[in-house]
Amino acid sequence: MSGSCFSCYDLIMDTSRVFNLKNILFGLGIFATVVAVLGFSGRLPGFTNKNSTANQLSGTVTIWGTLPKENVQPTLDLFNKNIAKTYSVVYQEVAEEDLVSTLIQNLADGSSPDLILAPYSYILQNEKRLTVIPNTVISEIDYKKTFVDESALLLTKGGYLGLPVSIDPLILFFNRDLLSSAGFGNPPTTWDQLFDYASRITKVNQDKSLKVSTIPFGTYRNIPHITDLVLALVMQLGSLEPVSKSFGKDTSGNLIPKYKVNLNNDPTNPESGAGPLNLILAFMKNFSDSQKETFNWHNNMPNALTNFLAGSQAFYIGYASEAGYIKNANQKLYFDYTYLPQAAGRNIATTYGRMYTLALLKSAPNSAAAYSTMLSLVTGSYSANLAGATGGVSALKSVLAAPTGDQASIIFNRSALFAKGFQDLHRDQLESLMQESIENVYTGFRSTVEAAKDLSKSLQDIYDRN
Repeated sequence: MSGSCFSCYDLIMDTSRVFNLKNILFGLGIFATVVAVLGFSGRLPGFTNKNSTANQLSGTVTIWGTLPKENVQPTLDLFNKNIAKTYSVVYQEVAEEDLVSTLIQNLADGSSPDLILAPYSYILQNEKRLTVIPNTVISEIDYKKTFVDESALLLTKGGYLGLPVSIDPLILFFNRDLLSSAGFGNPPTTWDQLFDYASRITKVNQDKSLKVSTIPFGTYRNIPHITDLVLALVMQLGSLEPVSKSFGKDTSGNLIPKYKVNLNNDPTNPESGAGPLNLILAFMKNFSDSQKETFNWHNNMPNALTNFLAGSQAFYIGYASEAGYIKNANQKLYFDYTYLPQAAGRNIATTYGRMYTLALLKSAPNSAAAYSTMLSLVTGSYSANLAGATGGVSALKSVLAAPTGDQASIIFNRSALFAKGFQDLHRDQLESLMQESIENVYTGFRSTVEAAKDLSKSLQDIYDRN
């Protein structure tokens, strides 16, 4: 390796100069270039480039993603023109529900994309198929300084499964007219305050049907993102990931991952069944039980977002990315948004965040160019464009810590900073179990204690089997 290349490598390893908040974008841009050089020299494991010369990147980098192509293509057009230049990046849209099966089938047929752009759960599910970004190139401490806290989910033995592109946090939308009409100047900051709001906002027709609802709780089918909201509340109450990961050893002494379901973990009395999930199910039932004064929601109500857009509902819990849709769907609706309410008495704010991630496949045909592309898209001059294409905000702490001053920037960025996720490896099964639990509580078929224990045990069995 030439002296100039050694100096480049020294620059990357001198993290005190490269990874600081003022120079983060510039520094990581250099990092992307240097990694490409190191890839050609064989000093990074797993990187070959069949379509490149020793002097420049060439060929095609293929990204498979779950985002609509029309969202991503404008960013890639600019990237190809101004950054890639000697090679091209193409994007293929794949439906979320088909991503894993399509990938497996293509790998079996001997074909593969270079990169995957998808919610972090799909990255975790495909860990064995991914090239790990070595922590000898970027240290764990610098990785954590650079990216949002939720990015810790991508840490694995020896490095990182991918790089986070964006965070889309759960927030609280509210109808300002309904709040002010009921005498409220501002939305609630804690969940227990909702009881007071419900007593003054909910309106019932003479035939006992609901004219105005306060908040959609207690059902499954007509409440978008209800599973993600439950997960956020679990983390607020339990201060634990809903599912956590550790490592044990098999009979041969090899390290193997082990997963612990913490949805209903009560540290003071593990067998009581009175953990976070039970408390959450009981809390939400207050708003869907027709025998309670707080009743304001039921299974035959419209979709919660539809009801909010119609002006018949005070609060809607949704993702930050939905703000634009809500504004365009009903321009007469006087709505606003704020942080997700928190559990009273807690000092740490938490919400759930959908984290989009870019990851490199082991089977990538053009790995060196793909690696450079990944780093440039996540940390370079078009990182904001790509984050915007996902609907979320940047996953770079340096960007999130410097909001522009407008409300959206402040609420979305700060929410992204305290957003969390978990080891989400079996989302379809989790959704089915959550639906069963919520509906069993709603119909009275199971108590909240029984439903919470059943869900936790069933989910643990799924993680133990797979």
